[in-house]
Amino acid sequence: MLNKINSNLYTHAEDLAKANAIDPESIVFNNDLLRYYGITNNDGLRSTLYSLTAVIMTVIVIGSVSLIYNAFAISVSERSRHLGMLSSVGATRRQKRNSVFFEGMVIGVISIPIGIICGLVGIGITFMFINSMVQGALGLTEKFIVIITPLSIVAACAISILTIFISTYLPAMKASKVSAIDAIRQTTDIKLTGKAVKTSKLIRRLFGIEAEIGLKNLKRNKRRYKATVFSLVISIVLFLAVSFFTSSMTKSVELSQHGVNFDIQVYLGNEDRTTIDPLIQSITTLQNVTEASVIQNMGVSSLIEEASLAPELRERVKMDNSMLKDGKLPYQIEVNALNEESLRAYATAIGADYEQLVDPEQLAAIVIDTTIYEDMIAKKYVETKAINTKVGNSLDLIYTGGLTDKWINLNQVKIAALTDQLPMGILSVGVGNLNIIVSEKVMNQLIDDQIRSGIQTFIYLKSTDPMNTQRQIEEIKEGRMSVYNMYQGRQQEEQMIMLMSVFTYGFIVLITLISIANIFNTISTSISLRKREFAMLKSVGMTPHGFNKMMNYESIFYGIKSLLYGLPLSIVVMYLIHKSAMYTFSYRFTLPWTDILFVIAAVFVIVGAAMLYSSSKVKKENIIDALKQENI
Repeated sequence: MLNKINSNLYTHAEDLAKANAIDPESIVFNNDLLRYYGITNNDGLRSTLYSLTAVIMTVIVIGSVSLIYNAFAISVSERSRHLGMLSSVGATRRQKRNSVFFEGMVIGVISIPIGIICGLVGIGITFMFINSMVQGALGLTEKFIVIITPLSIVAACAISILTIFISTYLPAMKASKVSAIDAIRQTTDIKLTGKAVKTSKLIRRLFGIEAEIGLKNLKRNKRRYKATVFSLVISIVLFLAVSFFTSSMTKSVELSQHGVNFDIQVYLGNEDRTTIDPLIQSITTLQNVTEASVIQNMGVSSLIEEASLAPELRERVKMDNSMLKDGKLPYQIEVNALNEESLRAYATAIGADYEQLVDPEQLAAIVIDTTIYEDMIAKKYVETKAINTKVGNSLDLIYTGGLTDKWINLNQVKIAALTDQLPMGILSVGVGNLNIIVSEKVMNQLIDDQIRSGIQTFIYLKSTDPMNTQRQIEEIKEGRMSVYNMYQGRQQEEQMIMLMSVFTYGFIVLITLISIANIFNTISTSISLRKREFAMLKSVGMTPHGFNKMMNYESIFYGIKSLLYGLPLSIVVMYLIHKSAMYTFSYRFTLPWTDILFVIAAVFVIVGAAMLYSSSKVKKENIIDALKQENI
């Protein structure tokens, strides 16, 4: 038992072993417990945790700073005339700067305690809901409780204070430099030249004068325009980064689990199918059984060309050519024949042609071309291509079992579809192995009569009450039949993924709310400062319909500009998150197209809603009163 648990315990254990002439290899650490302390001797896992934390924290801090900075920047712009009046009566630069810092301090004094209290209450409520899930997923008997440590409170306060200081620094510096005359006349906020507000003639021809005025409005005050676009960009990056982080964590959990997708496995041996059909029928129709799949399995081989090998195998072959036989490498092929109902559902799920799969004249199969394995040397979970081939190619099957080394050439099977989705009961087989899915009709044509006795039959079940279903099966057990209940292991995997989803999707909701607040705050404040401008447009004849068109075009311009900056930046951040996960896991980087399309739609919806909300308040303003307003 150690008084203080930290990463030095590994060095301490080695020194203790040397001092007592103990073999260091015989030392065993309770890694399951140590992980809860955040301690591991796996350099890859440590690098993953630290780098992921750094990327996500950086994104969140930048988002928070941008939200507070925009609020202060617009506030200073709004009060520039007031600051100029203070200068005219003797206020120094230091006093004006400190007035902005004082505002930040007041906000911090109010918001930091409220934020800490809400955070503690929020995590306490979360623990109340997920404790049962945690106990099942992690195999714990203890409950998670909220423990307040002084260091965590100090760290939260320090980060918040630093964030507020950074957010207020630039606006404070700007406030201190405003001269009395310029501020009262408000000549510093907007400096216009013909070139600055020049727009393309094509805009007016395509979209009308409303679009041209809307674009000129954006160019007329670049500070507010840039502040709004920056808020949108940060919001896009925040959402996509956190959603990609969520999917990466879920993917990592799935890779690290065994991938069992059934509750009960029933092994029926190599009995002739016609003799065990009544038994299969009685088992698959038991009470509480919600899904059943009957699979006939046979292990064969196939010689795969070097160009089609898994990437890891191609590297090995380059170093040792003796692995090849006639320029090809032997693969272990697991031929899995699904019953008609299961095959039809599986083919529909992956988009394969069911009729092609059941045609005994043209033997076809679905190939699982992706596999997952644990690299014991690199200490990481790897997702890789099991084979590189195309739909329409064929596999020549060979039987190499039995007491002799004689090869028996079997029938050829055509690849009807490639997928990474596993049907119920089929697990990843690792590099150098391949799962193929066929119909029972095709299995009968593929396998030679002299080796048909090698076909094994399995039943895979999902049940609402697996323990009761197991008892019922054992009551009708006969012959070489055996029953394996996988429910507890499967339940733990599902609860682990659900646990991860609760935290990460909760995180997404929080970030989304921050992003929406950021956008609404920036746009609504910007619109409210333009009351005089809108009143002038109405006074020279702009109709309500034209006004609405102008605001719609402004929304579109904001959205397009923010997406042009936000999407590339988001892709960079997502790639950094992926690189961080690669210290412990290995899978391809793919863009989350669904999330990207959602963000594109959401940007225009949120910007449009913010514009609509803000402009609806402006419409109610009296033109004469608005023209008298001093702020531009």
